[in-house]
Amino acid sequence: MKYYVGVDGGGTKTELVWTDETGRVVLKERLGGSNPNDIGKEKMLRLLTDAIRQKLPFDAEAVDIGMGLSGLGFAGCKEELIAALKKIDKVGAVDVCSDVQIALDSAYDGDGCIVIVGTGSVGYLRKNGNCRLIGGGGYMIDLSLSGYDLGREVLNAVLSEADGRGEKTLLTELFEAQQNTSVGQIVKEVYLRGKAFVASFAPLVFLGYEQNDLVATRILKKCVSDFESLLLGVYRVYGAERCEITLFGGLSKRWEVLSSFLSEEVKEKISFRRATIPVVYGALKRIVKESGGKFLSNFLKSYAAYENK
Repeated sequence: MKYYVGVDGGGTKTELVWTDETGRVVLKERLGGSNPNDIGKEKMLRLLTDAIRQKLPFDAEAVDIGMGLSGLGFAGCKEELIAALKKIDKVGAVDVCSDVQIALDSAYDGDGCIVIVGTGSVGYLRKNGNCRLIGGGGYMIDLSLSGYDLGREVLNAVLSEADGRGEKTLLTELFEAQQNTSVGQIVKEVYLRGKAFVASFAPLVFLGYEQNDLVATRILKKCVSDFESLLLGVYRVYGAERCEITLFGGLSKRWEVLSSFLSEEVKEKISFRRATIPVVYGALKRIVKESGGKFLSNFLKSYAAYENK
């Protein structure tokens, strides 16, 4: 039997989905982050090739792989990754691209705009067949709304209160309850564990906001204000009187809160919708070369059923 593997590799987590020829999901697996800029090229290659090799179905006659991976452009290891995947027994066709490309392909067949708001944030659009990345400079360059930005702001607010630079904030209490330690004890760990660890503090901002903490509210207002430059950049490059942006990523689940801080200008120029099709479908769509139809229908039904197992 022929199988397909779709891979959505991000900075925090990696999803692998196996389907048969009809689109029925037969296996799902979630691993840690696979961005080669975070974990290193060699570890990324081992993580992905081992995951596929070890789960190869016993009755597989051929396996085609579609993969979207964050950080691929900066790392410059696309061809090396393709070569490593093709060395796996039974693997045939391999399509490797960036995670933003598979997100766009999962949301639109033709022209469209997406913004990923996760550990990092980035915009991507396609118009008249031409694709364009908006932002994407990474956490060391971009100032925007992302899990990393929110987490960093939490750490700054808590440390500032602790050493007398900042005002009292409920975020300190929430932080210490989550970590069972003070911020002073965790600074070293922050630098050892990197951006995904920093992003893990982002939910505390929403908890603080829900309890009317002024510092948490200001953090959300500041980060959404920074985020608007990305949104308006997508709008200007797309060149329509009003454009639709499909939102992906963990923070898109908090859009009801985040959107309350948007300016009237953004609300007038852009409409937003949450992604309804899993990003990993975009990777499968590229390798299966089928848009919609029975494959998608079978995929969505079995994907949802697998989620509930």
